[in-house]
Amino acid sequence: MKRKSVFLNRLSIQQRLPLLICTFLLLAIVLYGLANYYSLKKAALIIGKDRLTSVTGQVSSMFAQSAQFLLKASHNAAASKEVVQFFKTNGKQYREESLKQLDGLSRDTTWVSMELIDPNGKTILRSEKSKVKVAIDASSVIAFNHLAPDSGTVGKIYVARDSMYYPIISTVNESQRILGYIISWKLLKSTPKALEQFSQLVGTGAGIYVGNTDESLWTNTVKPIPGPPIKLNHFNDLIEYKDADGRSMLAKSDPVPYTNWIVVIGFPEKLLLSSVNDFMSLIVIGGVVLIIIGVIAAWIMSRNISRPLTKLTNAATAISQGDYSATVDIYRKDELGELANSFNIMAIRIYKMHRELERKVNERTLQLENVNKELEAFSYSVSHDLRTPLRAINGYSVMLKEDYEDKLDAEGIRILNNVIGNAKIMGQLIDELLAFAKLGKKELTLLKVDMKQLAETVAAELVHNEEFGKYKINIDPSLPPAEGDGPMIKQAMMNLVGNAIKYSSKKQEPEIRIGAKVEPDRTVYYIQDNGVGFDMAYAGKLLGVFQRLHSIEEFPGTGVGLALVKRIIDKHKGQIWADAVKGEGATFYFTLPNN
Repeated sequence: MKRKSVFLNRLSIQQRLPLLICTFLLLAIVLYGLANYYSLKKAALIIGKDRLTSVTGQVSSMFAQSAQFLLKASHNAAASKEVVQFFKTNGKQYREESLKQLDGLSRDTTWVSMELIDPNGKTILRSEKSKVKVAIDASSVIAFNHLAPDSGTVGKIYVARDSMYYPIISTVNESQRILGYIISWKLLKSTPKALEQFSQLVGTGAGIYVGNTDESLWTNTVKPIPGPPIKLNHFNDLIEYKDADGRSMLAKSDPVPYTNWIVVIGFPEKLLLSSVNDFMSLIVIGGVVLIIIGVIAAWIMSRNISRPLTKLTNAATAISQGDYSATVDIYRKDELGELANSFNIMAIRIYKMHRELERKVNERTLQLENVNKELEAFSYSVSHDLRTPLRAINGYSVMLKEDYEDKLDAEGIRILNNVIGNAKIMGQLIDELLAFAKLGKKELTLLKVDMKQLAETVAAELVHNEEFGKYKINIDPSLPPAEGDGPMIKQAMMNLVGNAIKYSSKKQEPEIRIGAKVEPDRTVYYIQDNGVGFDMAYAGKLLGVFQRLHSIEEFPGTGVGLALVKRIIDKHKGQIWADAVKGEGATFYFTLPNN
């Protein structure tokens, strides 16, 4: 699903709309076509079954009428006085008359033999018109049919000497006593042309099977063939099978009255479903045409939507890039026209607001320049006007102490020392304020800074005499380098490490750790100490100018150092924050962008 969503997101609206419409059209056509196909197929099969039933019944009736006609002629001959008397006299009388009756049965060349058979199956008289002595045991034929007196039947089909024959059997009887039988053998013979004509008459591609009820032989009336897979006594069932050519066939079987035959008529399923297939072809062609029309219509529709959107997008991009005069020339009465009109109104307002903002910025810039000039003048005044009297106070105080220290009591010496100390602090404060003020105007010079070497240099400069020998400073050997202004970063590191030294100075074993951790888009450096720490409730005041969380008597300082660090980190577009536990130490973090 996710891959599909990504694929669709890559397509434009002009591509998505035709794709969507084509998808719905295709689904509708497929569902409509399948529903109609199965409905029509079902109806066509029902019609085909009815047609098969009708045709099979007609063919069976045709064979039955022919059999009835043959049996009537045979029955008349068997009931003649001459034939009955011939059997009663054991062939001693009425021989010529009986031969005449047998000869009268032969009507064409397909009649190959006409015989009188006694009850034991022995031939006692044979027609002179008989052309072939059929090599089939008459007793087995009689035994198979189990004829009652005054009855007859068309027997099953036999193969003899590469030809197919079937008997027409009638009983010769008197007073319901069978005296013998008349058996007429008829050649079952047709031509491929006649079979083709019959197939065309019944239906193009139709197949005909004629077989014995015991399934001993199947034929298409031209030659013996393998029979279809039918079930005897299931004549109402529709048969499905493959013919010799591999075609799917639907067939119906029916017994032939007055015979021992079964007739089967089969139609190709393709023929029965030809109208359905034609309909499906029309649906496919119509569906293709509809899809093509849908694609063209959807493409035109999507262009009417996407072109105004493209203009709006280009105008919005131009505004985002600083061209606040960009508008769109879309004149429509629909929702896109209203959107374009609203966009133009918005663009005009943005342009006016931008002009007004530029005016105010110019005013504020001019005011800021004036303030900066005043600040520079103030800085000059501080650096010259304030330093001179401060140096005088400090100098005279030192001279007073050196010349008159022995004449002053302890309180006087204490006050004098306080004057000298505060004068030094005042001088340091002036220096840091000047550095803080000048930092805003200073441009960055970005170079690669070796932070490990910088940390070692800062530590060496801050812990250089015996007083600081007790400090344990651990520097991570894998401290990653940074890109920034080297002197500024050194100043920030000096202030942070100096703070860590100062606020851990009252611990018996002060320890300071300098390390870093690399994140995907930045590097976080930290300076950790085990000093006095501070209350995190006041952490927000920590980085402001003159903000102190400890008294100046406890830990001397100007309150400007951390503010100076924050300004340096801000100029590098980094961040600085602190984490501490009162009485357990503090950790200061600052970030610099990765190289």
